Amino acid sequence: MNPALRTTWAPRGRTPVLTAPASHQKTSIAGWCCYRPGRTPRLMFSLRPDGHFTAAHFPTLLRRLHRFLGTRVVLIWDNLTGHVRDLAVRAFLCENADWLTVYRLPGYAPELNPAEGLWGELKNGPLANLTARDLDEVTTAARHALRRVQYQPDLLNGFLAETGLATD
Repeated sequence: MNPALRTTWAPRGRTPVLTAPASHQKTSIAGWCCYRPGRTPRLMFSLRPDGHFTAAHFPTLLRRLHRFLGTRVVLIWDNLTGHVRDLAVRAFLCENADWLTVYRLPGYAPELNPAEGLWGELKNGPLANLTARDLDEVTTAARHALRRVQYQPDLLNGFLAETGLATD
């Protein structure tokens, strides 16, 4: 919950001090930037306040993504351990190969992942300098920021363009 400082309205030469309650709580976010040729891009996300996503969550999240999009899904996944090593996730991917195709990014290639643009936008934009009193405030701010991005297709297209990939 400690804020990342970006800009300030403090007078020049006077260091601003933001105090935030010490906490090790966090809100985890899973997000997908969804693209389809000739269609408006879409954003889907899921939040887990005071928790984290594990490999056990991925099948449910991917089924929701499939229902949300109503079509086959081509998933470009980073090499998060839960994506790659979990046997249950691997089995799920094999069982659902009729609607789900997965491409894995190289070991460390955030520049190829459109979702990294989304995280950068949130951290440097609406959530920069956020000094929340509690985890609910962080979660609410993140949810509102993500919902705003959902209605900005040009921004979502920009995340894809930044990777050098295209929907054609």
